Amino acid sequence: MGLEALSELLGTEIYRSGPRSSSSLVLNDTSSFGYYNLNFPKALREYLIPAKQSPSFRAITQSVYDEYIKETARSFFIVYQKMDSNPRFFKKEAERYKRLTDDDRMDPFYLNRFILFMYPAFTDNEDPYEASKFAFRKGDEEIDAQIVKEIVGFWLRRKVDGTEREFHLGLTDLIKIYDPEFFMIRTNLDPKL
Repeated sequence: MGLEALSELLGTEIYRSGPRSSSSLVLNDTSSFGYYNLNFPKALREYLIPAKQSPSFRAITQSVYDEYIKETARSFFIVYQKMDSNPRFFKKEAERYKRLTDDDRMDPFYLNRFILFMYPAFTDNEDPYEASKFAFRKGDEEIDAQIVKEIVGFWLRRKVDGTEREFHLGLTDLIKIYDPEFFMIRTNLDPKL
């Protein structure tokens, strides 16, 4: 489905600003990125998770989730948990990302610094007293590092454009409905700091 059709289906604009061609968002721009309209993730949450109100629909669509969505949804959830375990770091990185794009100084390889983000030893500073601390759960480092850096970029951009909370709520709803055991494990374990 194209962006125009999705926008029409949801009854809201998808982006409020960002680099675009005549028909789509430009994804490799180094000085800007797409700022989502706050109503977009809200509409997605209401429209694309109908299983929230219909257990029979969930049962019918469970295999689609399991085959095509589960691993991606879990990865986005796990990376978010780690980023959110240190709100100061998350905010600081989002501010840096915004500053670099605003100043047209974004290195095309900027996100490579997050390739090892899910490893327990990831640090943003060599000085152990200055380094950010994060929650870590055994097995988190098994998420593909190339995917991790892209997910970190997604969450940084959502922090900058103000849609982080709404996207996270939608992701949480999706996982609670289709992957409740995973949700319980991820939200009830004491993370190792």
